[in-house]
Amino acid sequence: MSFSLTFWIIAIVLALFLTGILTSSYNNDKTKGL
Repeated sequence: MSFSLTFWIIAIVLALFLTGILTSSYNNDKTKGL
């Protein structure tokens, strides 16, 4: 039940990329009032 290493690398990169976009957009909304 072990996936390929490339699959996990791509999944982790996509997860970090999505979380980075979400956090950056959230921070922009929070600091927009300043």
